[in-house]
Amino acid sequence: MNLSPIVIFCYNRPLLLKQTIGALQNNLLASDSDLIIFCDGPKQDASQENLLEISLVREYCESISGFKNKTIIKSEVNNGLQHSIINGLNKVFKGYDTAIIIEDDVVTSPYFLDFMNKALNFYEKKLKVLSIGSWNYYYSTNENFFNHMPDTIAWATWKDRWCQFEQDGKKLHDLLESQSLMQKFNLNGNFDFKNMLKQQYEGKVSSWAIRWTALAVLQDTLTLYPKISLSKHIGFGKDSTNCEDDDFNANLILADECLAQFDIEIKEDRRSIEKFIEFEKIIKNSPASKIEDVKSIKLSIKKTLKKVIPYRLKFFVKKNILKTDDTQTHGWFGNYSSWQTAMRECGGYDAGNILNKVKDSVLKVRNGEAVYERDSVLFDNIQYSQSLINAFKKSISDNQLHVVDFGGSLGSTYFQHKELFNNIQDLKWSVVEQKHFVDCGKRDIEIEALKFYYTIDEALLTQRPHVLLLSSVIPYFEKPYQLIESLLNYKFDYIIIDRTAFITSEKERITKQIVPSFIYKASYPAWFLSEAKFIEAFFKKYELIDEFKSPFDSDSVLEDGVEVYRKGFYFKRLC
Repeated sequence: MNLSPIVIFCYNRPLLLKQTIGALQNNLLASDSDLIIFCDGPKQDASQENLLEISLVREYCESISGFKNKTIIKSEVNNGLQHSIINGLNKVFKGYDTAIIIEDDVVTSPYFLDFMNKALNFYEKKLKVLSIGSWNYYYSTNENFFNHMPDTIAWATWKDRWCQFEQDGKKLHDLLESQSLMQKFNLNGNFDFKNMLKQQYEGKVSSWAIRWTALAVLQDTLTLYPKISLSKHIGFGKDSTNCEDDDFNANLILADECLAQFDIEIKEDRRSIEKFIEFEKIIKNSPASKIEDVKSIKLSIKKTLKKVIPYRLKFFVKKNILKTDDTQTHGWFGNYSSWQTAMRECGGYDAGNILNKVKDSVLKVRNGEAVYERDSVLFDNIQYSQSLINAFKKSISDNQLHVVDFGGSLGSTYFQHKELFNNIQDLKWSVVEQKHFVDCGKRDIEIEALKFYYTIDEALLTQRPHVLLLSSVIPYFEKPYQLIESLLNYKFDYIIIDRTAFITSEKERITKQIVPSFIYKASYPAWFLSEAKFIEAFFKKYELIDEFKSPFDSDSVLEDGVEVYRKGFYFKRLC
């Protein structure tokens, strides 16, 4: 059997790509298959975070093994997905007669390559078959089937079929109209694919897939699908990793056996189209869209939120549509005369609900179920501070990075940056935290590189850390300058300060911080410090190497209009 090359299109999602490649490496035919990877380039206005993600994708691609041959094609400019796929496949088909195409956010069954290759060989001369699909999330049946809707996330086709791809969307539109095929194209009026095609050729949307679908309708060709799905999409939302409870696709069971049975008639299974329409209506059309009354809309959204909306969008919906947290203010309030006065009005940071929320989020990140967590909130993509990364890199000595992360929660900063530390031979990350956090960390979170300790002294008994990390921690101590003085006595080679709160007025301030309720319900005292006084506390024993604003926290004002901001510093111990 001739094996087709596997063609991957990727851009700036390293963790999703790793899952995609990992699943392919478990395929039965992976080691005998060629792998071709197209890496799209940065946009002209790409942020530092985006440039870093693109770089991480490319570094990971270089490390990939487990395939017969590997070719990486890196673009220096951003082509976008449609141009990447069209131009990429044109390039691939100059050297191959078939191709298996996968986007960078798809996991596959171990039998995916087997099905694709056997189907490509079997239907090579059957020109009625346009392509081979794999993502069957909507139709439960006893045999493989055909319909005219091509798969576009993990699919395969032949050179002679792809050569018929028509780039001119206007031409396709006019042909569909003249041949009275627009009704079929729109799935009997259930979808407005006509308008999407129009928007494509007018330059309002970017889509190669709508033109591939139009071609299938015009040529009356079909796509073969497996009776049990061989692929699963893991890229909903912005970047995105899914929550099992909220993603319709998350519980999709992939085939655990060979499905290469092709003794079926090449004709459209109309029932599959009906099921496709039914399923798409469930997942894409919220009932709220047809309700005019505002209260009914909110009630409808609440009832369908879990079933309809990817979990990364929940915070936006709750805040901007449901406004569930409007009844409780959040932020920094008051100007207290003492820490004890503020403490009496606060619930504290040691509440059990906080620990449980943080633990659940960190475990999802550690287990690969989510991408990134900060303050218990899960994010679609990892957010980096380039200045913080630079500080870590400058602190590496003899290929060692030993860090004490004081007040480091359950290892959030470690998990955020661990992909960047892969090349460090000796990485040790020691989190020093409150007792209940350390108990939880030791029981549920610890791995070889990440350990939890009750005090810095305890960490020093087993580790030899040379870097002290203080990320958003000093303002939450009653006596911050006494804390700094005690920390300096440990003589760390480097001290990295991150996300620390400062005030523009001459007088420092104690406030009550109320956490947004959609994160967790909590409140605790918090300082806004004087930047000049803060830096002065380090100067007797350390020199300032770098200072930087926090990319995650915008400047803001307190109740009385005084401006506050968050900043970071990188100190090196004086000899």
